Amino acid sequence: MKKVLVAIVTMALMVTLFGVVSNANGALCIDGAYLTSDPDGVAAKTTPWVPTADEKDVMSLAANGDIGNIYGLGYTHFHIQGWWGDTEDYTDLGIQINDGDITWGLLIPDEGLPAAAGWAYCNRYNITVPLQDGKIAMKFYKKTADGQEVIKTINYVNEESDEVTYDLKAISGNDGDPGKAVWLNEDGEYCGVKFTTTDALGGVDLFFWASNGTNGPLGSFKGEIFKFDTNIENTLAKDPVASKTHAWTADNTPGFNWRFDEPLEKGTYVLKFTIVGDTATGVDKETAYVVFPAVNSEIAEANFEYVNTDVKFNFGVFGNSRVSLNDFFAANPEEGTEPATQPGTEPTTIPQTGDFSVAMFAVIAVLAMGAAVVFMKKRSY
Repeated sequence: MKKVLVAIVTMALMVTLFGVVSNANGALCIDGAYLTSDPDGVAAKTTPWVPTADEKDVMSLAANGDIGNIYGLGYTHFHIQGWWGDTEDYTDLGIQINDGDITWGLLIPDEGLPAAAGWAYCNRYNITVPLQDGKIAMKFYKKTADGQEVIKTINYVNEESDEVTYDLKAISGNDGDPGKAVWLNEDGEYCGVKFTTTDALGGVDLFFWASNGTNGPLGSFKGEIFKFDTNIENTLAKDPVASKTHAWTADNTPGFNWRFDEPLEKGTYVLKFTIVGDTATGVDKETAYVVFPAVNSEIAEANFEYVNTDVKFNFGVFGNSRVSLNDFFAANPEEGTEPATQPGTEPTTIPQTGDFSVAMFAVIAVLAMGAAVVFMKKRSY
């Protein structure tokens, strides 16, 4: 893309900023949230945002405040870590399960974090709590000289239900490197991915970085999902089966958590994201941009064909919670033929349109923390 200089200075801190939840006085950064059977997550999980293969990444769901029904998934604990930035001084952080007692002592002091994150007061937290049965509300508190205040509530359900519930099937975690991401910053630029499901498709989830009004104008992108037909060109020439235009105010704010009105039947789909609108009306004609981070591990190549980009960007879909991530996606069918339309005629072979690609940016390998601070102080959370 063409306009990246301001965003590139975020490299030093970007890898720790994945889910940010705004509050009247501050912001809760979530740089790791997952279901686990490890009761000692604080000591054992030192790498932000990366759950193991035996754990379930729920960071995006936690950021939106609802993990959903986790019954029967086999996990025993919930782990969350990150930091809370505030405009007023606070002395402690705590968590309350439903109407139980508040457990305090969860604040982890970090003297260098306020300046780096751009908040007057900022400290880390790293919490692992047992999962409980029933309908659960986990309330996160801050304590100040004037009292205590709820800063975030995350809900989940852990009980058997006859209803089909949908959970997030995330395609790995975010790489965290802006140089390995998809950048869209001109009206009409797009990227996409083709995939095949073995069960009904209930929605789409996407984590993104974006200009925040200071380092570039605010903007919008459109998500569209197409029923696959023969090849990518033919598919994208048709009307989408669902679409959603999403306006942002900052990185992943508001989050793109798209639930369909009615689940789509199992099959092969192409998911397309396009930046839309006038993108050069900001200060000094700066360019709006939206960025989709790359995945941070290997994926099943046969299951995901990326469109108009060489970057395997991170995304997620909502599917039946009783179907595992590995079983939910299947290998994509071969392209190039469509069924005969008249009895006795041969199938028609449709030429392929060629490989799609976009140029990636050269990224500065090592960035000074001071450069990152400049950007962080401008974040709109």
